[in-house]
Amino acid sequence: MVAAGPSAGGSIPDAAHVSLTSPGDVILGASLPMHGWSSGPPCSGSLGLWGNELAALFWFAIEEINNRTDLLPNVTIGYDIRDNCYSETLSIWTALSLASTSERPQEDVEFTKISPAEYGNLFCIIGTQSSATTIPTAQAASLYRIPVISPFATSNELSNKRRFPYFLRTVPPDSVQAKAIADILLRFGWKYIGLYFQLNTYGIHGAQALLDLAELHGICVAFSVPVRSPGTKAELYDAVSRLAAFPKARVVVIISDAPAAGSIVRTIEELFGILHNITFVGSDAWAFPSSLQAYYGVDLRGLQGSIYVQLKYNQIPGFQEYFNSLETRDAMFSSWFQGFKDIWMKDNQCSDIALCPMRLNNNDNFLVDAVNAFAYGLQDLLRDRCNDTTDCNSTIQAITGQDFLPYLLGLRFQGLAGKYVFDVNGNPGGKYKILNYQFQDDVFQEVSIGEWEASEDRRLDVNLSAIQWVGGSRDPPASLCREICTPGHIEVPLEKKCCVGCQQCQNNAIVHNNLCEQCPVDEWPDASFQVCRPIVPTPPSWSEPTVVSILILSGLGLVLSLLAALGLFHYRHHVLIKAASRELSSINILGLTLAFLAPFPLLVPPTAVSCRASEIIVALCFTLTYAPTLLKVNRIYRIFNAGKKSNKPPRFIGPRSQLTIVLGVFAAMVVVAVAGTLASPTLPAKLIFYPPADYIEAFCEFGNGFLASLICNLLIVLVCCYYAFKARKVPSNYNESKFIAISVYSTLVFGMAAVPVYITAATVLQKVATLCVAILLNSFLTLFCVYLPKLYAIQLAMDVQVSEWRANDESSSGTGSTGVQSTSGTIKVQPVSGAVGIK
Repeated sequence: MVAAGPSAGGSIPDAAHVSLTSPGDVILGASLPMHGWSSGPPCSGSLGLWGNELAALFWFAIEEINNRTDLLPNVTIGYDIRDNCYSETLSIWTALSLASTSERPQEDVEFTKISPAEYGNLFCIIGTQSSATTIPTAQAASLYRIPVISPFATSNELSNKRRFPYFLRTVPPDSVQAKAIADILLRFGWKYIGLYFQLNTYGIHGAQALLDLAELHGICVAFSVPVRSPGTKAELYDAVSRLAAFPKARVVVIISDAPAAGSIVRTIEELFGILHNITFVGSDAWAFPSSLQAYYGVDLRGLQGSIYVQLKYNQIPGFQEYFNSLETRDAMFSSWFQGFKDIWMKDNQCSDIALCPMRLNNNDNFLVDAVNAFAYGLQDLLRDRCNDTTDCNSTIQAITGQDFLPYLLGLRFQGLAGKYVFDVNGNPGGKYKILNYQFQDDVFQEVSIGEWEASEDRRLDVNLSAIQWVGGSRDPPASLCREICTPGHIEVPLEKKCCVGCQQCQNNAIVHNNLCEQCPVDEWPDASFQVCRPIVPTPPSWSEPTVVSILILSGLGLVLSLLAALGLFHYRHHVLIKAASRELSSINILGLTLAFLAPFPLLVPPTAVSCRASEIIVALCFTLTYAPTLLKVNRIYRIFNAGKKSNKPPRFIGPRSQLTIVLGVFAAMVVVAVAGTLASPTLPAKLIFYPPADYIEAFCEFGNGFLASLICNLLIVLVCCYYAFKARKVPSNYNESKFIAISVYSTLVFGMAAVPVYITAATVLQKVATLCVAILLNSFLTLFCVYLPKLYAIQLAMDVQVSEWRANDESSSGTGSTGVQSTSGTIKVQPVSGAVGIK
């Protein structure tokens, strides 16, 4: 080992003019922070434990390789370690001083008076401890085409092969760490987050990688704030105030080192107190929250439930014993290590290092893997260039960094951190531990809850039951700026960034792909508003008061029709019944009975059969009611009109002729009704309401075929009205024509009122009730005006006087009496209770 003394090397500190070297067939350079970090000038701090531990680990790894028989068995690796003092400037100087030992620089510049190793070829450098110092180191070494393998630099900037063509690393880059953080956010459904990042290469590139992944996976970053370290109070207050502006961002990611993270958390506590509703997700650079309390005065209660990603380090077998035995290896101690040991014993007030042993991390396996990468790469190179590695001295001395780089990039080996395969940018895969900060046994501590590995087969593996969230909860917090939309609502963006609200769809619309899709008019959304279901049409309910009233009226009408029929049959030989034409009256009563039955098929649940039956019944009941009525009133008119002119009776007024005509008309109507229902039948239909509702009604919609029957019946009624009007002046004791007139006139009135009401009715019940009431009222009027008075008259005056009367006996006297000579002779009829007939 050679320790060079201080030199007046310009602004280079004297402490930096020291190197630790050992000769070998090849020399492996190293740039490590032997002096600790200081806010003062570079190298002004004391020797640090970690830097010296790294140096000892570097020796340990090289000795392990030199002692192996399966790896470079006939090659001895030497080393040359330089101190960069955590300084970017000194890192450049250290890299140039190491690289210049490989060949003479083109310019006559004396970089250093440090003596290199006694012999050996240096064509690779291990270092440094951070991205900030590795960037200038890699750029300086590339001038000499010297590969740099870093065990600690994670910045994505170093993946740029155009700027850093000779750089590799055994530690995963920040882009891999960003993938781990993104997977954690996705696993717990945190889609609305805040982001703080340090204003250096580590923070900027780590944050940019996370922002790219967030955009790819639909994670909204509510705010992204850079933080300087150290930052001013005003800058920190402004950064922390974003939490109040975005209260829905309950998860905050911090990508920074421990000092910057400590400043952010401490400022949050100053402004808002301890926030028990914020969950922090930390990068590996501050994955030891307990140090924040010791060095930055952070209240650890505000970090409870936080999640951290930490590089998965492995214990290095045998290193602790090796380090403890260094004191016995006097020949291998450097001046700086001996000096550090003296400072350590002084600080710990002990006279023997055995009484106060140094506390080691013993987990910087990435440094060991960097040394192993060098050894495996060299072995591959020698295997290609030497047939026998026992005679490779000339080859070894001729190796350059440019020769060595392809073997490093194509390397595959099993290291302490796992299997290494470098990509085209010199980056390996990565494995992280997932830590959860918990309060256990009155102590805050980091608890391992899972792992993340950069591979296609295995990514995030978390033990959910082991997590302790904010406030000790076992349920993960929600970090979403969106309302939880209930079924039937779609998400709509709100004015605030990435915030989503809910908008209700129309009642008859389902939600598909966050769009409202209206259901067909006869369908309605299910309870989840995902599928349109057919609406079952509702027929008129027989429990409705209106329907009950119609049924009562129909029943009453049937009873009265039955009484009228029985009365006609019982008094069929009575002169009033005979004079009113028993045959026509019987058919008329049949039509009335059919009319009182018409509401029933209209009120039952509509089917093709019930609808066609209702169409035919309605058509034929009017025909059976008004065809006999037409013949009656026509017969009365013709008889009295003919009686004024002669004693000869008109033709076709006999019972047989009248019955034949009625049956002919009825047969014609049957043909019209059947043809109409076949051509354009009455079928079940649905009454749709507006605005749409989960309710439609079923009814029988009359087809065009029913219109033909309706027109024929209308013609019969109109002709009835005509003859009723013509027969209005018959003598008062022949006033059946007047009651017929009232019946047919009312039919027109009810028809004119019922048709528009039926067409414009808003509900099926209104339609059906209108039609039923119109039919029933016409039927009741016929009963009350034509038949019930006749039966009533028979009951009051059983004796009817019949006398002879001739047509012209009193025609000139104006007494109002009129007689007709029938085929059986001449009769005289005494008026009885205003009801009389003609035989």
